[in-house]
Amino acid sequence: MLCAMAEILSIQHERVDDIPVIIGVANRLGLADILNRHLGTHGLQQGLHNGQLAVGWLGYILSQADHRKSAVRDWANGLSQTLQHLVGQPIRTVDFSDDRLGVLLRRLSDDAAWEALEQELWVASVTVYDLPLTGVRLDGTTSSGYHQLRPDGLMQHGHSKDHRPDLPQLKLMAAAAEPTGQLLASDIVPGQSTDDPLYTPLIRRVRTLLGQSGLLYSGDCKMAALATRADLVANGDYYLTALPLTGETAHEFDGWVNAIVDGEQMGTLIWDGNKLIAAGYEFERPQTATASDAQGTAQTVSWTERVLITRSLALAQAQEAHLEQRLHRATEALYALTPAPGKGKRQIRQEALLHQAIQQTLERYRVQDLLTVEWEQDTTTVTRYQGRGRPGAKRATTTEVRVRYVIRKVQRHEAAITAHRHRLGWRAQVTNVRPEQLSLAQAVIRYRGGWVLERDFHLVKDLPLGLSPLFVWKDDQIKGLTRLLTLALRLLTLIETQVRQGLHQEHQRLAGLYAGQARRETDHPSGKRILQAFARAQITLTRIAVDAQIEWHITALSELHEQVLRYLRLPVTLYATLINNSS
Repeated sequence: MLCAMAEILSIQHERVDDIPVIIGVANRLGLADILNRHLGTHGLQQGLHNGQLAVGWLGYILSQADHRKSAVRDWANGLSQTLQHLVGQPIRTVDFSDDRLGVLLRRLSDDAAWEALEQELWVASVTVYDLPLTGVRLDGTTSSGYHQLRPDGLMQHGHSKDHRPDLPQLKLMAAAAEPTGQLLASDIVPGQSTDDPLYTPLIRRVRTLLGQSGLLYSGDCKMAALATRADLVANGDYYLTALPLTGETAHEFDGWVNAIVDGEQMGTLIWDGNKLIAAGYEFERPQTATASDAQGTAQTVSWTERVLITRSLALAQAQEAHLEQRLHRATEALYALTPAPGKGKRQIRQEALLHQAIQQTLERYRVQDLLTVEWEQDTTTVTRYQGRGRPGAKRATTTEVRVRYVIRKVQRHEAAITAHRHRLGWRAQVTNVRPEQLSLAQAVIRYRGGWVLERDFHLVKDLPLGLSPLFVWKDDQIKGLTRLLTLALRLLTLIETQVRQGLHQEHQRLAGLYAGQARRETDHPSGKRILQAFARAQITLTRIAVDAQIEWHITALSELHEQVLRYLRLPVTLYATLINNSS
């Protein structure tokens, strides 16, 4: 009698989700090789080189929304077949250990290696994806953490842009290409550093990185230092920046605004397509300052600068809403100065004290000339019996006169409020670009495009990157991890811009990116939503082993997924090849 042998069945799953997309884009850039060329790998290090290690970690950061080192090893070991195919080398259990990731961060903290790396990465990005470059946007942000302060440390107390002045922070200065927002270069400095002196070194590095001059550099009022503008002029570049309301500008600004509000200066309406966005005028003035040219030689530079006085309607509306809020709060605070008599209700019994309290309240809400306050004296007579005993006709009494002041009316000074409204929303900008190259309207629209870098900062500080807070403690680890997250930002930005560009070229809209809204369409998908569309599909690589026979299966891609892959210039067989190379 023959007995059938029992079959041994083994099934293993790997949730690949969006990891092939992330690492696929990195591979198109040759990111692993670029990283390894500049970071190097120890001669005795076995397994993955540092470039492959970094690319794998970037896949973890963007797919898991987590930059902690401690969880990467288990994640990588659970995706060994997928990562082996994507990075091109078998994954050992120790490759993504905490120690190896720490060494990678230490190498990323080297400034010279990082600057060379950023330059080659930009060249690769332009070569592969033909990124447009119409100008450079510069700005800075901060990132805080629960770190101990050290006198010479990177994490320091400073002006917090995260509204956490209690936490130490670092400062990240960045330059991004317009109009895509693709990061060009970044500098990391201690958190107490002021922004103004950080612009010129970064601009010079970007100029070297791009290998060209004659570009327009844009930034907010912290870029408006005269030395920064002079340096740009001396090196044949252009600037567009807002003037801070300090120094000489603070004395002249009201006159510039009054000139157009009072009708002495004719204004121009500024349209963005069919939408009215601003109004204003411009004038020219001479400037002279000392700067260094491309060879580092100090020289005196003279040029003609355009001053653009414009009123943003959106800014004016926001400031008007804030003004109404201040007026309302000031009115409530004024009435609260003289409450009705009662337990615990302190009364003001001297007119001088009332007048002082009213002025302090008006100044606190910055409405000194916009509200009129009327008050009156309220007198109360109180009769009291003297001594002990029952009240009687012959009992001695004393009469006490109590005085309190009461605010009866808080009136709005409508004429003054209207005049104040007319002066809201104004800003002064300066540029050295000639009007025939950049008109007043074009300058306003161009400056409004500053959201590209602000959005980059939101992306790098929020999930999936989550720069704040940082979960490393040594300065070299902090700097290295921050730089690694800027590389993740570059990949996320590329995914977003390339999909948007593809949709624009084909006049298409994507549906299926919004959870629970299958029919909702968009032609401006975010990189985060694009990756989430792959993650929600729960794309799984399955290994089925029956005795000695092994079969692989992977979840089929939808039409949405294949469309995204085409826009990213990745093969639609990207996921299917995980099967072919794992057999």
